[in-house]
Amino acid sequence: MRVIISDDHPVVLMGLKAALQGYGDRFHIVGEARSGKELFALLEREPCDLLITDFAMPGENPDEDGLAMLARVREHWPQLPVLVLTMLSNPALVQGMLGAGVRGVVDKMAMTRELMLAIDVIKAGRVYLSERTRRQLEGGDETGALSPREAEVVRFLAQGVTVSEIARRTGRSVKTISQQKRDAMRKLGLEGDKQLFDYARSNGLL
Repeated sequence: MRVIISDDHPVVLMGLKAALQGYGDRFHIVGEARSGKELFALLEREPCDLLITDFAMPGENPDEDGLAMLARVREHWPQLPVLVLTMLSNPALVQGMLGAGVRGVVDKMAMTRELMLAIDVIKAGRVYLSERTRRQLEGGDETGALSPREAEVVRFLAQGVTVSEIARRTGRSVKTISQQKRDAMRKLGLEGDKQLFDYARSNGLL
């Protein structure tokens, strides 16, 4: 199986590469990317059977990170199975990943235990969700049902990204982003940026 791996943290890339190489000749890593830009350049020139990527990827262009990146992969490589390896576990974001066609979501903390299982499930044509992710989806978002786009806005805001920059990254208007911020804070019962940051940190968005 030809695999492309993508993560902006070199240590994670090394661990992922070592894990795949531990299965002998079952996998051939045809490329590694440390940014959204590198990932798309790789996909353009290297045919592969599976993409394993982080969700939060640095990039200069709006479609090189998060849900926009996954949507771009799905648009240009609709048959390519995508497995997301992430620390993020917010139910709304996970729903957004699935909506973008992702075939598997694995918690980075459980990578050594769940990676091979996830790949086997994806190869069989099914969707794999990490144990922690499944529990959270089944339990729902008890502090408010954010949409995937609202959850993404909260993630960016908690990182210190401005509303205008979020609009640029997501291809939406400043007015739309401002409204999504207000809607998210209303649903969550939050009154300020500090509470928003605390929510993001406590609910798998950071």
